[in-house]
Amino acid sequence: MRPLVGLIVGVLLFSSVAAVGAVSGTGTYDGETGSSAIDPQGNLNPCIGTMGEQPDQPTMFTIQGARGSDKTVAMLASVQPDGEVTGIYNGTAKDRWWVYDIDPLGNGNLLLSSTEPGISIVEELDPETGESISARRFEDIHDSHDADLINGDELLMNDMSKEGEDRVVVYNLTQDEIVWEYRFANHPELFPSDGGGNYSEDWTHNNDVEQIDDGVFMVSVRNFDQVIAINRSTKELEWTLGEDNEYDILNEQHNPDYIESENGTATLLVADSLNDRVVEYARTDGGWEQTWVARGGGLDEPRDADRLPNGNTLIADRRGDRIVEITPESEVVWEFYAPWQPYDVERMGTGDESTGPTMRDVGTTGTYEVNGSADFATTDVEACYDYLTSVTSQRLVAGQAATTDTNQQTAGNTTEIAALGATDDDGGHSVVFILAAVVGLVVILGFVWVRR
Repeated sequence: MRPLVGLIVGVLLFSSVAAVGAVSGTGTYDGETGSSAIDPQGNLNPCIGTMGEQPDQPTMFTIQGARGSDKTVAMLASVQPDGEVTGIYNGTAKDRWWVYDIDPLGNGNLLLSSTEPGISIVEELDPETGESISARRFEDIHDSHDADLINGDELLMNDMSKEGEDRVVVYNLTQDEIVWEYRFANHPELFPSDGGGNYSEDWTHNNDVEQIDDGVFMVSVRNFDQVIAINRSTKELEWTLGEDNEYDILNEQHNPDYIESENGTATLLVADSLNDRVVEYARTDGGWEQTWVARGGGLDEPRDADRLPNGNTLIADRRGDRIVEITPESEVVWEFYAPWQPYDVERMGTGDESTGPTMRDVGTTGTYEVNGSADFATTDVEACYDYLTSVTSQRLVAGQAATTDTNQQTAGNTTEIAALGATDDDGGHSVVFILAAVVGLVVILGFVWVRR
């Protein structure tokens, strides 16, 4: 009888310890490919691709909320270096139509650009809880993809309006009003009404703004295949990269980043979307020289590219439904799938925009074919979407693992999922304490029985 009791005690002890391990956030991940991974709750995480290297910091990315003509969940996701999903900010559950750009702020919070139909929203999020600290609704700004906090109390925003009213604006938070604007229609010699896209619908599709110097704004004018730098005081262009319909240079690009080389050379890293590549240009002798290209390997309409401090490039691959980090020679070292249409990606702890070296500084120039991606079937994309939309934590920083509702059935194109609730930070510790107490009680009872 006593051996049987001892065996029972051993089984209970093992089971309890295993449960403690699961709650404390350990998980099993499959080496370099990682295509079949088990998260800390024992659920399959089908979103993990190549994991040849793990970064030092979490990665955050947004998913716009569209799959072709179908509407999907618009979200912000936080992923740990090993592919564990920490939390999801569900924009759709908060009545957001699209979710666009995400920027880390100096105070540790996050700045998120999103929309309701015809209304732009800029809000500050608490990464600990995923909750909104404050939000401003801009009913006179039709569709802003990007808002950057500049000069301490101003928002630099793009405005993709209709009827040729496309513009870039500066909104003063203290004065609570627009204090500067650049209307593209006021410069027909640069942006003719018969150029770009449909003048009455989506003419310039200016989609990204950034202050690159005091009083100098860099703007991506997608439908004119150009990146421009506007002087705030004079409204003159300091420089232009690209030309309307000159697709060898840029083809409907997104989210350019400005970098300066060690010798001060102005350099642009651009997600050259319809050329299916990421490209880098250096400004020399008043012109632009192409210095680096990453292409192939499944890159499909990339929408964002950031240069990391280690020289790697982090890419939101829009039609590839993934976030991918590549080396200067374009080897994939980290990959996480993000259906459908990932828009913006940020590696936490590296600052806003690109903070890494130019490829000339790295000593790697030329054209490179992307290699090392995981083999990812369409059915896996569906499973990844279902997985992300079942996460019930909003926590966007490292800490307690996200949980998933394994009983929830989420169709590929539905938006009807439950609103997400913030995870209780102390919940996991409480469970661990209870399990430990149970283990201790079982051990004591077993010992007493054996002593009898």
